[in-house]
Amino acid sequence: MTQQQISKLLDVPDRTLRDWKKNRHRLYNLLESLDYVEAKEKINAVDVEDMVVFEPNKYSYNLFWQTNEKSEQRVYSIISNYLSTINENDIKTLCNQFGKNMVKSVLKDKYKKMFAKGYLSTNGIDIPLSGKFEQNDIYKQLLGIINDC
Repeated sequence: MTQQQISKLLDVPDRTLRDWKKNRHRLYNLLESLDYVEAKEKINAVDVEDMVVFEPNKYSYNLFWQTNEKSEQRVYSIISNYLSTINENDIKTLCNQFGKNMVKSVLKDKYKKMFAKGYLSTNGIDIPLSGKFEQNDIYKQLLGIINDC
């Protein structure tokens, strides 16, 4: 596994891994020698592009309205949709289910894309976006909720 894969799989920052590489080199060497796909399966981890069984009863309401039953959904879609609600309990559920780092990365990606486009489109109304996404009040509020998980 690469350092980036280890970081994603174990939900630990790169600086922690650099510390492990220096001070716990046997642990780091063991992790590095593992196959990413095999390790991912063993600990039941997912990537943002993976399809998972979405269970609507874990959230305050079902944003995937096509069915009230369990359904296959992409991890990125689940996280992105529930971040849009700004519901603190749902965001905590996302953090518990997918990990804080993954939720943060989807948040950052989502806002980068919105601000690159320059506007937010809602039912035919385009709301212009200016400045940097990191300075957006809603982005900061969501990041705060995620950091508190």
